[in-house]
Amino acid sequence: MTKRCFTLALKKTIPVFLGYITCGIAFGLVLVNAGYPWWFATAMSVIIFAGAAQFAAVPLFVAGTPIYLILLTELLLNIRHIVYGLPLISQFKKCGKWRPYLIFALSDETFSLLSTTDVPEDVPIGSFFGAIAALDQFYWVLGTTIGALIGAMIPFDMTGVDFSLTALFAVLTIDQFSKFLKKNNKETENDCN
Repeated sequence: MTKRCFTLALKKTIPVFLGYITCGIAFGLVLVNAGYPWWFATAMSVIIFAGAAQFAAVPLFVAGTPIYLILLTELLLNIRHIVYGLPLISQFKKCGKWRPYLIFALSDETFSLLSTTDVPEDVPIGSFFGAIAALDQFYWVLGTTIGALIGAMIPFDMTGVDFSLTALFAVLTIDQFSKFLKKNNKETENDCN
């Protein structure tokens, strides 16, 4: 991966950085507040990397839900990722060694970026998409770790914190919708000229 590729991906992921740091902190706080050690938040974020699933898993863990029911719940919650993956199949085929990781790291926000970002001509698609996905996961892991460490050191009132992921998704959806409208308006203006 070239420095240019990484820099372009970094610029594209700044909105996700802002959201994932704050939502990740919320998740870390929720998990530690439920009685789990701080490192468990980091481990979940590296291995699972699915914010909604991670938030949903905490009360299931606390309630002592059998593992097969937790897995079934997580599968049903994340089945939308299959639908997300469909429009990206042809692009992922061009991504070579990055493809398995891209399939794993396809979060709502990463899908939003990958499906609306034009890949620069001088940058390999696999490296560019891989950098976006890896940066997004890094932001999530960093946020959850910070939140868990803060939660382990300072008692925290958790009222309303679990709503943060929903708020992030709403903000990113509105942002992507407005970009879509602007792009279509420009195309319509060009067609009229």
